[in-house]
Amino acid sequence: MSFINRFENLLERVYRQTTIINVLFIISSLFFIKVLFLWIKNDTMNSSLINIFSFKILNFYWYINIDGISLSFVFLTSFFIPLCMLFAINQLSYKKLIADYIICLLCIEVLLFIVFLVSDIILFFIFFEAILIPFFIIIAIKGSRIRKIHASYLLVFYTIIGSILMLISIIFIYVNIGTTMYQIFINSDYTKTRSYFLWFAFFFSFAVKLPMFPFHIWLPEAHVESPTEASVILAAVLLKVGSYGILKILWNFSPEATWYLSPIVCLLSCLSIVAASMSTLRQVDIKRIIAYSSVAHMNVLMLGIITFDHIGILGSLILMIGHGIVSGGLFFLIGLFYSRFNTKLISYYSGLANKMPIAVSIFFFLVLGNISLPLTCNFIGEFLILYSIVKYWSVLSIFSISFSIFIGASYTILMFNKVSFGIETTQNHYKKNMDVNCVEFFILLPIIVLLFVTGVYPKLFFDIFLLSVGNY
Repeated sequence: MSFINRFENLLERVYRQTTIINVLFIISSLFFIKVLFLWIKNDTMNSSLINIFSFKILNFYWYINIDGISLSFVFLTSFFIPLCMLFAINQLSYKKLIADYIICLLCIEVLLFIVFLVSDIILFFIFFEAILIPFFIIIAIKGSRIRKIHASYLLVFYTIIGSILMLISIIFIYVNIGTTMYQIFINSDYTKTRSYFLWFAFFFSFAVKLPMFPFHIWLPEAHVESPTEASVILAAVLLKVGSYGILKILWNFSPEATWYLSPIVCLLSCLSIVAASMSTLRQVDIKRIIAYSSVAHMNVLMLGIITFDHIGILGSLILMIGHGIVSGGLFFLIGLFYSRFNTKLISYYSGLANKMPIAVSIFFFLVLGNISLPLTCNFIGEFLILYSIVKYWSVLSIFSISFSIFIGASYTILMFNKVSFGIETTQNHYKKNMDVNCVEFFILLPIIVLLFVTGVYPKLFFDIFLLSVGNY
């Protein structure tokens, strides 16, 4: 009788958790439909700043606004979170399928929405730091290896250290002008010394989040120890907060300081590109290879931002979207491989094209995007950035981005060749029907479609970006 009761309790728990998970997935999907509707309704010839709503807390009014750049990152967030939920539901068995994991993903989605839409610096700071809580839970509890605790603390330590100066600056701004509203903050007058101090404080925080050399150490560690869904969100969306903050806050706050200090930004970006590219060549973990590749790509788009040219900035924004699509797809695929073989060491894989032809075909398309081949979204972004850099003839930047393109193509092709072709060294571990199932194919297909649609028809994003970039 006790066995029957335990079995009934187990079924009740599974049913309850399944119901909660289904509801959360539907909510996230509705978010995507709503954002897609906003995208279709967006009038690119109208004002680039659209007030959505305001609310009052502690006698202060807080405003949520959206422009073309914010809308694009909200779209990217709403696109990937439901896919992450679906991937988690597909990978985990009913015994491991716990609702709190999906709740953390939904919390991250809501917090990212607020970060991209908020029009107050203190809210931007609070909600970005709040994202660390569900991320810490996901990495520390759901991570796959022993070093997951180390990785979660490293993520929190670097982010908090980077945010201390931002918090001090926000307090300083409130004391001096009596508000932290974004529009008032960027239009207030500051002395030259104060404006340079505030610029440096914000830049330091965003450089850690981007990440830039020498603050990039936390990213590969976080990627390797994170579950697949956390790696996808981290690479596809969360890394963009740093570049988004630099473009939206620093550019508008003090163009003079940005211009004067741009050589420092250029030097750090070039060092980051070279260091990340060289580090990638000696990695043996597939996830770590893609993580260091992300560092290089994020600093390439920083070079586009500091060209002070609308073409370079458009290229950087397109590369942000393209990098999110490509890196998110690659981490999904690596998670798929890990679920089959329980390892991420590249030396373990060989000859997968014979046993997993659909997965390797999808891998091939994502590799094309990662090396910025024409007709992919990354090509549009890097081409526009390189055009702007050559136009203003920055020798160091030209060398760095060319080096990144060459080395990036080398290690990406070598990785694909090692995993997909060669002698099947793992024949004893192969099983039948190891290729992607219907759910996994449904997850990866929209990513491949968006990869090539954006590359063939970049006007899809140009129309959204153009007016906002013109205002900057």
